[in-house]
Amino acid sequence: MILSIETATEMCSTALVHNDAVLCERSVREKNIHSERLLILIDEVLKGSKIEKTQLDSIAVSIGPGSFTGLRIGLSVAKGLAMALRLPIIAIPTLDGIAEGFRSGKKTESDAVFCAMIDAKREEAFFAFYSVTRNEISRLGDYTITRKSEILAAALEQNANILQPDISAVSIGMLACRRNSEFRIADFSQLEPLYLRDFVATLPKKKA
Repeated sequence: MILSIETATEMCSTALVHNDAVLCERSVREKNIHSERLLILIDEVLKGSKIEKTQLDSIAVSIGPGSFTGLRIGLSVAKGLAMALRLPIIAIPTLDGIAEGFRSGKKTESDAVFCAMIDAKREEAFFAFYSVTRNEISRLGDYTITRKSEILAAALEQNANILQPDISAVSIGMLACRRNSEFRIADFSQLEPLYLRDFVATLPKKKA
């Protein structure tokens, strides 16, 4: 029984996954509401599934790249729950979760190359390329950040699909369920989000 958390983007999402099946999912897309809504959504998922926290086997969380604030909130909640319940954390890179969403939503059974992307502002994006089959995803290179125009040119060269599915806790949970041992972290005390670049604070614009 895996409780999964996704807060790397504007989507705040959580799901309960067991034996490759989604028991319940709740999500809301809105800026700056993760700290207010995440624990509420988790309670709704558990109540909706009639599952107690003590029945959970692990906590899966999207660890980035993505929103600095969102990632910190998601990982902090995951650590708190895992520590209180003495459970391991399954740390899923967010781009892998997006690729998993693409795989599960594929309309054909033919293999494909997919470019997972997350907006990084300043005309840039976090991205990685994947080989996607009917049953699995395989990353073809490093997680990287660069200009969107360069990513699109590389995707065109590789004939890669760039249609992005919504990132959600369902994809994070399903990938965690299938590849538990690969991403499982028993000692998560030093686990940090995968940022890919340093945080740069900006001042609000002055009103005219």
